[in-house]
Amino acid sequence: MGDPGDPGDNAEHLLALIDRGLDRSVRLAGLILADRAEAEDAVQEAAIRAWRSAESLRRQEDAQAWLDRILVNICRDRLRRRARIRFVELVEEPAGPVVRDPFRDALDRDEMLCALDTLDADQRVVVVLHYWADLTLAAIAERTGWPVGTVKSRLHQALERLRRRLAEAAALEVLAR
Repeated sequence: MGDPGDPGDNAEHLLALIDRGLDRSVRLAGLILADRAEAEDAVQEAAIRAWRSAESLRRQEDAQAWLDRILVNICRDRLRRRARIRFVELVEEPAGPVVRDPFRDALDRDEMLCALDTLDADQRVVVVLHYWADLTLAAIAERTGWPVGTVKSRLHQALERLRRRLAEAAALEVLAR
């Protein structure tokens, strides 16, 4: 066994952490990206990046936050790219049975999750990390690289936007009756 700072120790620790937290990571990325396939791709990319830079992990106790930060940054990049690039469906009729995306299905059924679509990428990340991953504002700041004040501000803005969206949805529901 090498010394505590040995990159091999970090790599082994990371492999175990990635393996144990795979479902959690896919759910986290899925809530941020609202797409299971893209979430799985993001988790795979995060695992590869973490593996390649295992030697930069200073303390094994910080590994989960470090992995989360890599994953969150990948998700934020994908959300930004998605806002700039529009994909056009080339096939009009599916060749086989249509397989529904469980993240998209959950978003479509749940009013609160649907309201997440009104948030920008950074606000969505903060809301998911705070309310789904149950992280403190300081832990979110650690994972995003933002000051705590920025996290607070983005969370406040996100909650205001969600309140407005949910109030509008409730008003439309009353009008529809």
